[in-house]
Order: sequence, then structure tokens, then C-alpha cells
Amino acid sequence: MQKPTLLAAAALAVLLQCSVATLPALAAEHTVRVISDYKNLRMYFKPKRLTIAPGDTVTWVNEVKETHNVLSFPDGFPDGAEGFISPDLTEAGQTWSHTFTAIGSYEYHCLPHLPMGMRGVVIVGRPSTDDEFHRPSKEEVAAYRDRLLEYFDEDEYQYKVREREQQGSLSPGLREADPATRLALLQTRPTDAICLAPPPKR
Repeated sequence: MQKPTLLAAAALAVLLQCSVATLPALAAEHTVRVISDYKNLRMYFKPKRLTIAPGDTVTWVNEVKETHNVLSFPDGFPDGAEGFISPDLTEAGQTWSHTFTAIGSYEYHCLPHLPMGMRGVVIVGRPSTDDEFHRPSKEEVAAYRDRLLEYFDEDEYQYKVREREQQGSLSPGLREADPATRLALLQTRPTDAICLAPPPKR
């Protein structure tokens, strides 16, 4: 008489396994430390490269009393997704979080410390290919330029851009762009920004 009971138990076990298999994965929480290393003259994110799953949330934690922010480059996130910008994190222990839903690479930086190479990347699912990144409009580039000018002097940037023009190191596309657009586009990549950016305003 135990056979029906054993069959029922086996059927129940199969149903439970199927139910668990079809449940969506729980979203995970991740932390990025925002580090001000005064001793070694470094400002950086740790980890600099973070791989997560769609739906996960990343929280940036400011470790000391220093002004930092977290924002994506104008062309540094997947096409069809949205860029992000945090408020200024000025106090030790202050945090900001963002939930990522679209697959691809999100390249970001701290604008006040862009000349120091303070940047990172969040990879959601898999890295973006070159043709999968967002192509910013002139308006988006201009808005990014305005944010730059909150921290840096325009005349110092213009001087550096003219210097590169004289050296012939600008690409044809940049040479043909209007000055404001060219200036902002030059700042969208960290390697250029380190060369071009002056010290922050005091």
C-alpha cells in the first residue's frame, strides 16, 4: 500500500524542482569603494571593473570626506540604455546606488578627478562591442561640456586643444567639428582627458 505514497512523493519532488528552475534569479547587490588615497596621490574606484547580471544594483560608497561623483561618459553606455549621474558625494560613508537592467558596458568616471584618471566600468552580462555604444547628440555633448566647466576653466582647456591642433594630433573628425563640440568630445575618453585637463578650480 506504500506504492501510491511513493509515487505521489516523487511527483511532488519533480514539481518542486520545475518550480525552482523557472524562478527568476534574485537580483544581487554590489559595492564599489570610492577611494581618496592622499598618501599616494590617487583617486580611484575599487573595483575598477565590475561584472554583474541584469537587474543587479551597484552602490558606490565614499570612504572619506572628499567630493566625488559618479557619471557615465556621453558615449560610454549601451545604445538604448540611459546614462547616469550621481549627486556629489561629499561626506565619509555617503552612498549612491544605481540598478542596471540593459546588457552591455557602462564606462563611468568622477568628474572632479577626471584628470587623475578616476574611472571605472560596470559590465552587465557581457561587454558591449564598439558598435553597441550610444552615440551622443550635440545636445548631450554640450551638456557634458557644461558639467566640465563647473570644475575646470574653459580658457585652460582651449589652450590645450589649440596646442594639439598645432601638433597635428587631432583626428580629421575633430578638426572639422565646431570648437565647443570638439572640446567636449576630446574629454569623453580618459586617456585624452588626462593629457588635456587642467587642475580643478580651487
